[in-house]
Amino acid sequence: MSPLSGILPYTRSIFLATILFSGSLGHLWAQPDTEVFLARLAREDGRYVLQEATNISGNPGYDNQPFFLADSPELLYARTRNGQTDIARYNFITGSLQWLSDTPGGGEYSPMPIPDSDAVAAIRLDTTGLQRLYRYQNGGQQVVMEELKIGYQVWTGPDLLVCTVLREDGMDLVVARPSDQSAYTYQKGVGRSLARIPGSPLVSYSSVEDGQTWLRSMDPNSGATERIVPLPEGVQDIAWLPDGSLICGGTNELLRLRPGTDSTWQPWHRFGGEVGRITRLAVRENGGYLAMVAQKPEAP
Repeated sequence: MSPLSGILPYTRSIFLATILFSGSLGHLWAQPDTEVFLARLAREDGRYVLQEATNISGNPGYDNQPFFLADSPELLYARTRNGQTDIARYNFITGSLQWLSDTPGGGEYSPMPIPDSDAVAAIRLDTTGLQRLYRYQNGGQQVVMEELKIGYQVWTGPDLLVCTVLREDGMDLVVARPSDQSAYTYQKGVGRSLARIPGSPLVSYSSVEDGQTWLRSMDPNSGATERIVPLPEGVQDIAWLPDGSLICGGTNELLRLRPGTDSTWQPWHRFGGEVGRITRLAVRENGGYLAMVAQKPEAP
């Protein structure tokens, strides 16, 4: 494997998005008051449509980073509890909530399942400033990568991890194998949006090139990348619909674009007054539901 050439410029917006996970700087920045919403995703006349969203967290503080479990009516998310964040497992059929972590000396972020196992991986930021990716299983926990300060993650196999690793002034795109603790940096100066591309072994990620944020694809095995589409100004978070369409937020409205078909982002769904600025998004792999994170609307 060979690294991609070039070091892309960092932008202030991407740097500030990583402050939450930047160790000694983390305590200097307040976490936003966010909620996790769930909406039904239906197929009508060959297109996906959304129903109105329901607030499923209803909890003061930082409730964020939802991720659906495959073949299960549940999702994981980071939920504030006693002044920190722990991993919550929410059943959206029964409305029940379970806790998968309880870490008085730190908080967990960005939980997601590890393929072909019943384990969950999450980033833990300790009060000491140590930040590592942990594996949580059967009440126990274990560091996944001993040396990497991981900010965001996506798994493409039980032993193949695509992640962003924090440096002093930004994040790098890294492919790692926990079994032998190997890690290879493919690109410097990337954003936080990592996602599996439906029907493909590829992962999408964002990077800033000549002042424009682009969504790119990457093959974790070869390292080959390609541009997909430019992202709207100020947008960092995207999700893929099962039909290969992209959606993103930024206000209380979602935009949609189908790469290779659409030339511009188009309005897709605007939510009511209970939804503020939308950031992170997650779509259930086999469809049916969309989860999103939104800030509380400002009082009039």
